Amino acid sequence: MQRLSLGKSVLRVKDLAAMREFFTHVLRLPMLLQSTTTAVFELGTDIRGHTQVLMLISGDGADAPQHLTLEVSDDQFPATCEHLRAQGAALFESDNSSAPGCAWRILACQAPEGHRLQVVSIDPGRCAPASAFPSAAANP
Repeated sequence: MQRLSLGKSVLRVKDLAAMREFFTHVLRLPMLLQSTTTAVFELGTDIRGHTQVLMLISGDGADAPQHLTLEVSDDQFPATCEHLRAQGAALFESDNSSAPGCAWRILACQAPEGHRLQVVSIDPGRCAPASAFPSAAANP
């Protein structure tokens, strides 16, 4: 998995066991560390090679439900799609794109505690060809 778009990389949760189960078994994210009150998951690495993580912390004051977006590569999407659809996720696909590189495939599913998860990937096979657009040099 490549990256999780989230305003912050820490979620305060009520039911750590349910959230840990979701991220471990449903999303198959590797757990780096865990304790009785925390769990830290590896999301992937950025272009500089730094590990991106998500930390769950249990206790009072759980966060309001968040909208999470997890981006996966085009080659990872079919297996991710198959696995998440077996878990009840719905698949949405954009129509053929009018611009190169933006025909999205989106899996949407409910996560514990009311969080909403979308897994997204770009499908290059359904994007408009680059030759369909005039180059910037052609416009004075």
